[in-house]
Amino acid sequence: MTDAIVPAKPFRLTGWHVLAMFGALFGVMLAVNILFVFLALKTFSGETDHAYINGLKFNETLAAHARQTELGWTMSLGLERPTGGGAVLEARLTDRNNQPLRGALLQGTIGRTTGAKEDQKLTFSETAPGVYRAVIDQIRPGRWKFSASAKLEGAPQFSTETTLSLR
Repeated sequence: MTDAIVPAKPFRLTGWHVLAMFGALFGVMLAVNILFVFLALKTFSGETDHAYINGLKFNETLAAHARQTELGWTMSLGLERPTGGGAVLEARLTDRNNQPLRGALLQGTIGRTTGAKEDQKLTFSETAPGVYRAVIDQIRPGRWKFSASAKLEGAPQFSTETTLSLR
């Protein structure tokens, strides 16, 4: 009894093989695109502000900025980062004569520039004439958008917005 070696049938590329390869290629591309769309929508929903409504109110916005410029108020910020992941944000409000603004109602928010998931409302309290402090429980390094508004009786509302980079 001799073991006969049967020669292997050589591989032939047929139309069905090519069709299966193209199907697999487009299947992988479709899966990756679906993953990218899912991740994009999860991390940034798109429109963060109502641009159309803001456009309609553009003249009101210009008038509010003109009133704010007439006030001559300025806000300077300081940030202390004690250990533990938190921070203390200090805002100094002054008028055009560089005098502190006492008794203002100051409200603010801080959040990431790309999404609203980490937005935090800030509660400011006046610790010295014209000096307002807010405690932030947890804040990670990176870019943050800070916005605040101050209201003093008998004066138009002051608002400001800036970007902070934290290490």
